[in-house]
Amino acid sequence: MTSMETSSLLKWRVKVLSEGLISVQIVKNTLSSIVKEMFWTTVRAAKSSIIYETYDFSPSLLDERGELIAIGTGVPNFIGIMPFMVKAVLEDAVKEDLGLSPGDIFVINDPYRAGTHLNDVGLVTPIFYNDEMIATAAIKGHINDVGGMNPGSWGPNATEIYQEGLVIPTTHLYREGRLNKEVLRIILHNTRIPDYVLGDIEALAAALRYSQRRISELCDKYGVSVVREAMRSKIDEGKMLARKNLGILPKGEFFAEEKIEKYEGMDEDIRITVKVKITDDKFIADFTDNPPQVKAPINTTYPGTYASVTIAFVAITDPHAPLCQGYLEPVNVIAPERSLFNAMPPAPVSCYWETMFYAVDLVWKALASYMPNRLTAGHFLSVVSETLGMIDPRDGKYKILCEPNPGGWGAAIDKDGESCLVSSADGETYTHPAEVLEKEYPIRVECMRLNIEEGTGHGKFRGGFGMRKDYRILADEAILVCSINRIKYPPWGVNGGTDGTCNHLVVIRDDKIIWDGGRAFNFKLRKDDTLSIRSGGGGGWGNPLERDPNLVLEDYKNGLISAEAAKKIYGVVIDAQKLKVNFKETIDLRRKMAER
Repeated sequence: MTSMETSSLLKWRVKVLSEGLISVQIVKNTLSSIVKEMFWTTVRAAKSSIIYETYDFSPSLLDERGELIAIGTGVPNFIGIMPFMVKAVLEDAVKEDLGLSPGDIFVINDPYRAGTHLNDVGLVTPIFYNDEMIATAAIKGHINDVGGMNPGSWGPNATEIYQEGLVIPTTHLYREGRLNKEVLRIILHNTRIPDYVLGDIEALAAALRYSQRRISELCDKYGVSVVREAMRSKIDEGKMLARKNLGILPKGEFFAEEKIEKYEGMDEDIRITVKVKITDDKFIADFTDNPPQVKAPINTTYPGTYASVTIAFVAITDPHAPLCQGYLEPVNVIAPERSLFNAMPPAPVSCYWETMFYAVDLVWKALASYMPNRLTAGHFLSVVSETLGMIDPRDGKYKILCEPNPGGWGAAIDKDGESCLVSSADGETYTHPAEVLEKEYPIRVECMRLNIEEGTGHGKFRGGFGMRKDYRILADEAILVCSINRIKYPPWGVNGGTDGTCNHLVVIRDDKIIWDGGRAFNFKLRKDDTLSIRSGGGGGWGNPLERDPNLVLEDYKNGLISAEAAKKIYGVVIDAQKLKVNFKETIDLRRKMAER
């Protein structure tokens, strides 16, 4: 071969290699785009506001083994759960001889294998190209009612899972593209709101069909080998990025503990703990020292606990990292079976989020003092969710309102906490706008504002404020169900910052408070009653006497603190007439307060 021929061959090889690398990169980016497109497909098609307005769902792409490739916007606690759910379906397809064919869509909500609770219904589809299975797609979303003894299928009174609704093992919803009508009929006959459930399940299925089409288009254009290589490359890149980001974390062992308020039938509040160990290549969360599962719906399953730790891991390493199985590889979660953090049948789990979110918070609390540039003081934590089941007098239909509510986040080492954000594990979800609430449900929103009266945690930087939202009931009757935490133990402060404030709900009838608490089931509300939802404020960071007096003055001007409280808590003397700080009196007062 001449030198000219050798040179031409090298150029050709370089060209082929470059084109291959470019194609792989294009496909990788397209895979990330597809899950976003799946997300908006679901939003456009959904029937219930919990999906199209709150975004209580997440779509994902995985490889043929169930390893996560990409996940769309939505609920962060589904990040770590998707692989568990898909692997359960693939395992059952073989073990139970269900088969895997093009056009199949499986449905599952078994929380012990697919994570979370019965409301979170998952759909999984195998993706084929030329009769070869090359990937899977999955989506999980909150279905507002799947039966059970309470409207909305959750509540504080369950003692076993069978009271919480219909348990669906891996089952064909679509078989080779054809609807399994018998299964769908069973699901719709076990819900109070069949038209809404049908609309939402079909919206989830539509997203999976969209993913099938888009993956086939990629294979047509670039070839199946390039698509496979792109999936492998995404996982490999995730591993490298995770190892790099793990290197910046403090190494060692860290500990945190908290308490959850007891449920009916319990003798005492529940103490929960975590031991976090960070090495050069592992992020280990050990939940061994925790109580056994309880006969109350706050148990969480292992997939849920694992997902909690992945949320914390992603938050402290890189919240904007492209999420895939490779990035989660360092995470190792230890939780003994039949414990609060690894519940087994028949433990009730319908309010799992309260314990699951505590798992996030425990890891957060263990590391906050060691990672002040990454983590804040404690936040309101709970979903502060309520369910209202009622007949809408406008159309005679039974409707169920279920929603997460925002609250106050903790202060950081260099800034005040954020006000009225959803809790950490709810991530990209949103609260309902007043206009949607009044259009969809027989209620009037009479108040939606900062929960200023009940305050927040104080410090050099204060916590964010919770929310107050008042609903006037316009139906003849409504059934209230709620199960929230931090009703007794407030968000924790850091480095001398004070604790935040607690969450609670209030029922007002004839201008009188008739109930004030955090847990209720089958609580009958009358027409013109007011349900007032009041979430807590976040914890403070640092000594309140070190807060910039000008920041205290700004809070006073904005109606967030009284002049009396500014003086008592922060040692700041405000001239209410001139709207200025009296710095001389402030210095003197702070010196005296510091000496006490």
